[in-house]
Amino acid sequence: MGTVSGTSYFGGGGMYLTVDMSNLRTKLELSRAVLSRSNFEKLMYRTFSEVGKRAKPPIAREVVQDYEVTQQWVKSQIGSSRISFGGGFPVTCQIPLKGAKGSIGGRFKLSSPARSKKQGKVRARVVKSNVSTMPNTMDNQGGNPPFVAKGVAYTRRTKERLPIVRVVGLGVPQMPLNRSESKVQDTLLELAMKRLDHNMQRMLNGQW
Repeated sequence: MGTVSGTSYFGGGGMYLTVDMSNLRTKLELSRAVLSRSNFEKLMYRTFSEVGKRAKPPIAREVVQDYEVTQQWVKSQIGSSRISFGGGFPVTCQIPLKGAKGSIGGRFKLSSPARSKKQGKVRARVVKSNVSTMPNTMDNQGGNPPFVAKGVAYTRRTKERLPIVRVVGLGVPQMPLNRSESKVQDTLLELAMKRLDHNMQRMLNGQW
């Protein structure tokens, strides 16, 4: 079984998007049987390299179906893939995901009305087809309530009037690992299968 892993470096990350390659087991075993070890490793290296290099557009397309963000912003937060050898599989491709969390009122637009009249809570559009309501207190940003000023959500870091900071939602590193996870996994798996078939055929035909 192989993996295509997306490592999140946001905030000291450590999260991984792992794509189970067990569906490729038959093809991988066939490739291993008819190729020398050297050529099999070359096949795996090229295939995984291509998956990494081509991953940005499909990841972005899947994420924007679930979140109120643009493909351009998502792609800008996906780093270059890193290929490594060893372990239980000849080649592993890691796709770094980076970037700060999107601010409420900036990256994620406030809903209309921005504050619920019934509860006085700050509301914004973070996910598709839904309105997200901010909690009563922003526990990870000082523990105080959020408020809206000039179309942007803020909260106070302490009990004092200042300093204030912007309220933030999700960042790109969290998106493929949360609501979009299964679709991103399926997309990368399909991409890997296509590139494996293509590269295997070219190798057997002596084209590289």
